[in-house]
Formats: sequence, structure tokens, C-alpha cells
Amino acid sequence: MNTALLSHVTGRRAVLRGVVGAAAAAVAWQGFPSISWSQQQAGSAERWRLLINEAVTADLSISMLALRYRGWADYLGGQIRSKQVVVDPVIDIQNFVRQASSDQKPLIIFGKSVNQLSKLVRDGGYQPLVRRPEPYKAAFIVNNNSPINSISQLSGKKILMPDESSATVAVARAEIRRMNVREPYISYTRYQDSVSGQVAAGLAEVGAVNPTIARKWQEGGGRIIGETQPVVNWSVLAAPGVPADMVSKLTDSLLAMNSQSAGILSEIGVKQWVKADRKEYLALLDYTHE
Repeated sequence: MNTALLSHVTGRRAVLRGVVGAAAAAVAWQGFPSISWSQQQAGSAERWRLLINEAVTADLSISMLALRYRGWADYLGGQIRSKQVVVDPVIDIQNFVRQASSDQKPLIIFGKSVNQLSKLVRDGGYQPLVRRPEPYKAAFIVNNNSPINSISQLSGKKILMPDESSATVAVARAEIRRMNVREPYISYTRYQDSVSGQVAAGLAEVGAVNPTIARKWQEGGGRIIGETQPVVNWSVLAAPGVPADMVSKLTDSLLAMNSQSAGILSEIGVKQWVKADRKEYLALLDYTHE
């Protein structure tokens, strides 16, 4: 076997071992006894949970998410009393919300469906720590040959949106309401990239998508006819029972990642963190009427 081929095979095996190890860690967590935050605070647990949800993209799996967030969990564990922080990845948005709302709350949650996070802040007592600095805005996309040029022209049009629990849907419907669009025909598909695919195929007149899909759509020559109002973006929240000194420590540790752990942030698709404010989440819910 030549050196180049050997290097390729060795590298591939290393990647596979990492994926398998991450999957095993996720499975191991599922078998770990559930404990409440009060028990964790009292020191009866050696492991704390980092509950993760990346919303609705088609290229996700439990093992991929577990691997992606392993470095971040290790960083947090080193910052918090040298505890082990275990990644608990969840694909389905509603399942994520149910787990976050259960009696067995995780120490920290990270999510991209910011409307759901906002309800956990308002109704569930979760405490905002940090967020992405860029605002979240959904976009309305059409094909180049479409006669539709603005959101105000969407009355009676066929609009395709992703998972109904997603932030994209919440803010898109809010903007449609704000613009007094009358009787649009709205349907849903699970994944963000399915929306753009079906618009491209002519199966929907308009699609509502997240900023990533909107950028790819525009780069591919498609048109964006408008965006929603800007709202708070991906966020990290602490559980309701976490004391103020721990909240402060977690916030400082996360903000320190901007200069100390940029590589870990890059792995999870975040350029930097800024401190979050509870008012931002309440403002989002005022906009979406949730």
C-alpha cells in the first residue's frame, strides 16, 4: 500500500472512530439515569447535560450532532467545577421543547428555533446567557421568472414553509400578518432545503426559508422578494434553577470563547457570542403573537 493511500485510509478510520465514539456517547447518555437540576446542583451527579437542537436541516443525525458539539461540551466541563458535560442532541423541535420543559431539565440548552427558546424564557423560566450577534431574518424566495416582486403581493399565493415549529415559520407568518396579506395558501414540508427545491421545481410559488438557504438561493440566481423583521438569533440558555453566580460564570465562560476557543465556535457555525437579554425574547414573541 503506498504512503498516500495509507494516509487516506488512516484518516478515514480516524473520522469513523470519532463518529462512532460520538454516537456511543449519545447512546450512553440515553441510558444514564435522569436527574433534576436540583440534584445536579446538590452535587449528586457527575455529568451535566447540554441539550442541543439545530432545527430542520436534512443533513443531520444524532451521531453528527454529538460529534460536532463534543469540543464545546468538553470546554464547558472544564469551566464548571471540572464536571463532565454530556451532549444530548435532539433532531425534532417539539421533542427538544418537551425535554427542556420536563422535570429532568438540562443544565444548558442551545437551539436555533428561537421562537421556541423565547417561549422557554417567558413561560419556562429559562435564563438567557449568550446569542449570535447577527439578527435572525427569514426570507421569501421566488423563481426568476415569477411575477411576484414583494411580500404585499402574496395574497392568495401558494407559500411553502418548513417545519411548523421552526422560527422561520413563526417570523414568516408574523410578517405576512403585518403586511395584511389576505388568504395565502400556506403548506409545510419538514426541511428547509426541501422548500427551495420545491420552489425551484415550480411546485410552490413562494418559499419561506432561513438565512442560509436564502443566501444559497440568491447565489444560485434565484430572487428574494422580502425579509421578515429582525429578531434574536441562535441562543444558549441556562435552566430555571441555576443560581445567579453560576449564570454569571457560564456567561463569562461562553463570552471568553470569542478569543480563547474560536476553533470550537467555528465547529458549531458561530463566529462569536454576545450577552443575551430577556427583553429580546419577549420582543420576538410580541412580533409572532405566540
